Amino acid sequence: MFYRFTVVAVLAASLSAAKAGAQELPSETDRLAATGRLWVTVKYFHPYLAYRNIDWDQALVNALPQIRSAKTEQEYETAVRSMMKALEAPPEDAAGEGQRAWIHHGLPPEAGESSGHFYSAFLYKPGNVREEASVPMGGFSIAAPLSEPVHGPAIPSPPPVHLYRDVYPSTELRILAAYKVWGVFHYFFAYRDLMDEDWDALLAQYLPRLIAAKDAVEYNLAIAEWLTHAADSLAVVNSATMTNYFGEAPVGLRLRVIEKHAVVTEVLDPEAKAKGVKVGDVVKKVDSETLLDRFTREAKFVPASTLQSLAVAIAGRLLNGPDGSNAALTMEDGLGNRKEVTLKRSKNFAAALQADIAKETVKLLRGGIGYADLRSLKRSEVDAMFDRFREAPAIIFDMRGVPADKVSGDVAARLTSEADVAAAIVTGPIAAAPDLQQGQMSNPSASYFFVQTIGNSTKWKFQGKTIMLVDERTIGAGEQTALLFEAANKTEFIGTPTAGANTALTNFTVPGAITISLSGEDIRHANGGKLQRMGIQPNVSASATLTGIRTGKDEVLEKALEYLSPKVPNPKALPARAGLTSL
Repeated sequence: MFYRFTVVAVLAASLSAAKAGAQELPSETDRLAATGRLWVTVKYFHPYLAYRNIDWDQALVNALPQIRSAKTEQEYETAVRSMMKALEAPPEDAAGEGQRAWIHHGLPPEAGESSGHFYSAFLYKPGNVREEASVPMGGFSIAAPLSEPVHGPAIPSPPPVHLYRDVYPSTELRILAAYKVWGVFHYFFAYRDLMDEDWDALLAQYLPRLIAAKDAVEYNLAIAEWLTHAADSLAVVNSATMTNYFGEAPVGLRLRVIEKHAVVTEVLDPEAKAKGVKVGDVVKKVDSETLLDRFTREAKFVPASTLQSLAVAIAGRLLNGPDGSNAALTMEDGLGNRKEVTLKRSKNFAAALQADIAKETVKLLRGGIGYADLRSLKRSEVDAMFDRFREAPAIIFDMRGVPADKVSGDVAARLTSEADVAAAIVTGPIAAAPDLQQGQMSNPSASYFFVQTIGNSTKWKFQGKTIMLVDERTIGAGEQTALLFEAANKTEFIGTPTAGANTALTNFTVPGAITISLSGEDIRHANGGKLQRMGIQPNVSASATLTGIRTGKDEVLEKALEYLSPKVPNPKALPARAGLTSL
């Protein structure tokens, strides 16, 4: 469901009561809000923008100074209509062979490819009556065409997107950015129905902040803070400015939030090991700032679907800073002893920290139970894995993260003998008309829908019990893997709730050399159950503890083995196997 543009609606209602010929000039905020609604309507629904070389961005930039400085209703209207002149139709558009409208199957990405099937297209309609939407501007309205006469076939091919490399763009371009952020999330964000706040009201709140931003950092942070209201871990501001703000280089320590502490779970830096940093140490301060203060400061600008996904996102950058700089850390060990450690930050640690790969991907555990770490398993290894587990009474799949390769479908197909098993329900927005009153219809909305199925395999199928280990690090493709396994053979989950952020991503750009990603599809369980902002809920709860980390125990894996012990054959009855290990 799309919401009405609150600011414009209230403005239009109040002005309709004014006496004819005595219209009061709307405030600058209201003029900008109305102009934004008009600009977005044309941006995504005027068919000219689908293929004609019209610089609609520049038309707005040229008109904004006069719109903002207008002293009378006439000056305001003149400025708005000057912007609309960029769309004047040539004489041959008077008639044609029917009409065509410009519609969008999701938002086609503006910066590189996406993981979804998003595209724009022309919708052909009979007749020669041009459709249009009336956009209220205060004391007047502007008709925005929504169709054009057809003069032969055409394929939508919008002009190249402006990249705007200046990291601190002009006031007009910052206003344009606000319009685009509002418009894209209004029409193309797949989880609008789950938002707790009115997105229209947020435009009125953040537009003045973007205008007032005194430098690139304030501008980027205002956009980032705005996006946190979408409550989507995948709605992220990507820019050099934001990278510098959070710090481009980490130290060689992997952190995880456990029992409300920032705990070292892996030491990658030899220098840190030499200085006595150990797994299980807790970071208390970095550069004289407490971890709590730093977490709170950064959380304002990190979008998150759930609290657990917020913890993961911030833990991954808490110690970051400029490349080559020193990080002054205050550490505390398991006995409560504190030590001051200085470590060098380096971008060279970033790739290693991102790739959380197990030392042993496939192995046999006690009782002959199979274990496969899907975070590092490759598609080329799937068949060999199943061959090794052919006699296993059960398999534990570790999905405490995201799969490194696209193995999920291959593995799921080996867990079911049924064909075309429904694994997930996927929907996405279709933007076919603006969210404006059109005759008897208001708030038009549409969506596409399909069911994702598990691929069929002719190879032998595993008939034993399967368990999947999950936690807050299970996000996106990791959660999609969980949906596939759940549908394949009712795989059970052990651990803690996952991130609650699964989608096909799309993106758009705004002035300031900024690319913004967002969820373009709503993905749910095969029975329609919600995943976004909830995560996969484990059948059996188990979580890591400080004690377990410090003693080298994998408590979640141990819980899985404990859970399976009464459900699988007596280990003593199993034949001995080469490579059998114990935990």
